[in-house]
Amino acid sequence: MIIKASYSNTPVWRDVHVHSILPEELRPLEEIAHNLWWVWNEEAKDIFDLLDYEEYEKCGKNPVALLQNLRTEKTEEILKNADLMARIGRLHQSYKNYIGTPFDADRPSIAYFSMEYGLSHALKIYSGGLGVLAGDYLKEASDSRVDMTAVGFLYRHGYFTQTLSVDGQQIANYEAQNFGSLPITQVLDEHNKPVVLEVPFHDRTIYSNIWKVSVGRIQLYLMDTDLEHNSEYDRSIT
Repeated sequence: MIIKASYSNTPVWRDVHVHSILPEELRPLEEIAHNLWWVWNEEAKDIFDLLDYEEYEKCGKNPVALLQNLRTEKTEEILKNADLMARIGRLHQSYKNYIGTPFDADRPSIAYFSMEYGLSHALKIYSGGLGVLAGDYLKEASDSRVDMTAVGFLYRHGYFTQTLSVDGQQIANYEAQNFGSLPITQVLDEHNKPVVLEVPFHDRTIYSNIWKVSVGRIQLYLMDTDLEHNSEYDRSIT
């Protein structure tokens, strides 16, 4: 007799992410939050700060996470604030005017490569001055209407948070970034499947997902090697 084992009592775990659904009147803020243009626009930063100051601080001044966590009562409060809604409308129009201005056709196109880009604390893909410099190049290229495309890496853990033990020793805490709450968009193919880049390297192929970051008018493409196709060693690249 063959007895088949039953696994009906074995738990099946799935990740479930719950986010707030913004009303139509506030959808322009989602569009702005997903473009790092807000990083160097003081009015945009002021408005995100006014939506929910405590939550904005709590999520590290990341407007994407802020809008995902915006409570219903806060949303209703914002909608009733005529002055704030008017500011949001003007900000969105300013954003559309900026993005809608074409590149300077008299300037050459540029491909820019860097290991890190310091654009915002909300996107932890840099660690020092060279990263900040690379980020500033992208911002300046956007403002100057230079047709630039940038390439880099999307690091899963970003940089560590430092704490001290009771005996004064430094402890490095690495917390994985939640890609679903970052101002990034995964690049998909015509079948709505993630694009996988194949990079020949020595005696093997390294596979990478591609994520897009909008930096004003500039597009930054980030490689992510944390895929099952790769060895543990290659997954650790990012």
